Amino acid sequence: MFDDLDTAEQKTEKPSKPAKQRSSWWIGRWAHVIAGLVFCVLYFPFDRYAWSWQVAATVAYIVFMLCCTCGLSFKDSDDFFGNFRVPEYMATLFARQILVLALVSAGAWIWHRLIPILPSWATQGPRLPLWDLFGIILFYLVAVKEASWMAAKIKSKFPELEDSE
Repeated sequence: MFDDLDTAEQKTEKPSKPAKQRSSWWIGRWAHVIAGLVFCVLYFPFDRYAWSWQVAATVAYIVFMLCCTCGLSFKDSDDFFGNFRVPEYMATLFARQILVLALVSAGAWIWHRLIPILPSWATQGPRLPLWDLFGIILFYLVAVKEASWMAAKIKSKFPELEDSE
């Protein structure tokens, strides 16, 4: 009786192929936390200086974008550190993005300098002012777009990263 049950289960269950799902590196999932910590470390100790906002926002943007790129491109840290050409290629891609980074840095400076001339409903709020929220969303969207572009370039340059699963 039990033998028939096992045979029936084998007939009804179809062999399932493991889904080809690319797991992302943990650093991509925690990119926002890492970038937030970098911002806090750079901004709060130096908040009395005029340059602290611009430097903190720009460096946090760079960290967020690079973490997202790694999360989108690599399955784990072995994909990044296992091939010496990968970090070198990422550095060349990053060098191509100097114009975008300069625009982000200038945008952070302008963003902060516009606060005194904006209406109070945009710059004051109980928790996070609308102006700051809009800036965070804008930086997030630009960083994710840039990270997606870099990840696509990395995947096309190193197709073996996709095959290593």
